[in-house]
Amino acid sequence: MSNSYKYQRHIDGLRAVAVLSVVFYHFDLPSFGGGFVGVDVFFVISGYLITKLITEEISQTGDFDFKRFYIRRMRRLFPALAVTFLASLILATALFSPERFQAFGRSLSAAVFSVSNILFWTESGYFDADSHLKPLLHTWSLSVEEQFYLIWPALLWFFAQRSGSGSQFYVLAIVGVGSFGLNYLWVSGHFDAQYASTIFYLTPFRIFELVIGAMAIFAAPLFPGRRWLHEVGMLIGLVLIAYSVTAYSDDIIFPYYYALIPCLGAFAVILSRESRSFGWLLSNPLAVGIGLISYSMYLIHWPALVFYEYYKFEALGQFEYAALFLLTTLLSVLMYFFVEKPLRRAAPTRSNPSPQRAFVLCSGAAMIVIALMGAHVHVSQGRTWGNANALSAMRVTEGKNRRFELVKSGCNLTRLDQPRYCKMDRPYQILVIGNSHEPDGYNIFARIYGRDPAVNLISFGTFNLCDIEMTAAGPVSVKKDKRCIERVALLNDQSFVSQLDGLVYSANKPFSANKKVDWLILHHLRGMNKNIPLVVLGGFINTLRDCSELFNRFGTFAACRDPRHIAYNPFNERNLYLAKTADLDFDFLYIDKTKLLCTSKIITSCKIQAGEDPAFWDKHHLSLPYATLLGQRIADSYTQDLRRFGFPPLAPAK
Repeated sequence: MSNSYKYQRHIDGLRAVAVLSVVFYHFDLPSFGGGFVGVDVFFVISGYLITKLITEEISQTGDFDFKRFYIRRMRRLFPALAVTFLASLILATALFSPERFQAFGRSLSAAVFSVSNILFWTESGYFDADSHLKPLLHTWSLSVEEQFYLIWPALLWFFAQRSGSGSQFYVLAIVGVGSFGLNYLWVSGHFDAQYASTIFYLTPFRIFELVIGAMAIFAAPLFPGRRWLHEVGMLIGLVLIAYSVTAYSDDIIFPYYYALIPCLGAFAVILSRESRSFGWLLSNPLAVGIGLISYSMYLIHWPALVFYEYYKFEALGQFEYAALFLLTTLLSVLMYFFVEKPLRRAAPTRSNPSPQRAFVLCSGAAMIVIALMGAHVHVSQGRTWGNANALSAMRVTEGKNRRFELVKSGCNLTRLDQPRYCKMDRPYQILVIGNSHEPDGYNIFARIYGRDPAVNLISFGTFNLCDIEMTAAGPVSVKKDKRCIERVALLNDQSFVSQLDGLVYSANKPFSANKKVDWLILHHLRGMNKNIPLVVLGGFINTLRDCSELFNRFGTFAACRDPRHIAYNPFNERNLYLAKTADLDFDFLYIDKTKLLCTSKIITSCKIQAGEDPAFWDKHHLSLPYATLLGQRIADSYTQDLRRFGFPPLAPAK
């Protein structure tokens, strides 16, 4: 720890590895499925450099200049960040729909105050907007670092004052182990059913990565000076990082223990400062140059991709990704030389004898102005001077929320003992189950049987939230969420299942391979009650973009059935249905939505509106009016089929 701070070229080279991993991952380059670990490499580097700076100053002076530290951090981070914010605001104003622009304003204010990681955590979930519609999503990692900067100097200084500098190692160890342990506690599911987004975004679960970098300070004096050991360390570190980048994917729970591999790889690289052979990979001029512009490149690449994709409104090709990379690199070089470097250090002049004070005042004012701009965009619901006929953010949000109205006011598995909601004494008990389309099934059958005093319609609450697995004893909830455990337990309760007089399965693409567990659950329920009739609602149109976005771009909901914007064609589903019936030992009633909603087997013939509402506001979840329309058409066309399969007769229309 006594080594004075000096420039280490290989660390800039490591920054290059980190930023290129992230950029290539976002630009869908093959073999970079785990490129997101570049952020974790950045965390390790930051943990090392910041802790080194703090501990050396405390060791040399016995104190720590907090004011100077935070001004240096502000000079390092804010100028380029402010340029990114303003450029993004201009592009969002010109391109985004009101709904997207409102969300952008919210994220802009959060990013200014370094809490965007918390915002994106609160927004995460199945119905969260596509990440490619969030140009400031990448600022979550900067917020984590900046929150780290707020607590770390004070923590190390406090323990150095109380117990001497020797206590710092133990503080690091305790904090790091505690942070890593939090990952295990949350992944157990006992504290948070949505643990994946919690441990990904929130700082307490990321601290251990920064601590791994900090530990390199204490490990460096213990690392022998033999050149061959540094070569081996460098090779091992690079291999660990490369393995993570190429072998990982979005499917893993992260950070958790998966983060140890890239973080320990970065740790080994930092220690192997004397490596020459393998070290040249990081200390050559190209790697160092990319490392120097890595901060600007990280800031620029994601908004550039998001805004271009939004403008293009189509999937990008390899040439376009290559052009975006070249543009990102060019802009990064310009921002480094004309924004980052000039403002990182400023010497006093005759006209400005107190540059630090002026910088802090100007930066503070800029932060407030940018944050207020974001707040205004959010409060004004994203209204711009653009398309006057665009759907307002409020209109879209209300439309999306309406589909849950009947479910929220109706019977579900957690309300079976509440007569206000659940009429368990009625002759017919119908359970609606499925994935995020379960509310659609509930809304459809509410139109068919909702007014029938003989029918009690029950919703499960969607399979998505419970992460269900099948065991020999039946379905179990992997997530240790009390509501999930209770609901799934009812699927194994003979007395409850025996009461059921009908099942409705409502899912997007109901016969696709990822619905295997769903069908095992249906088979399980049929095994417990062989008399339960089953209705399977077929799939319908899926679009590449939200239907509301398509309307705002093209001025008509007809764009939502334009073949150019279709992600899933429901006319291809019947063959999958026939294949599924061949695999089962029980029959079910398949309701083909296309027969009720389309006049031919051409997707442009499908009805895409119910009154003023589109078939779906997002990419495929039916709006309430459209589900009601579909329910009426089922009632008109499937009356005899429903009776033949054992469903109750339809009550006379009033």
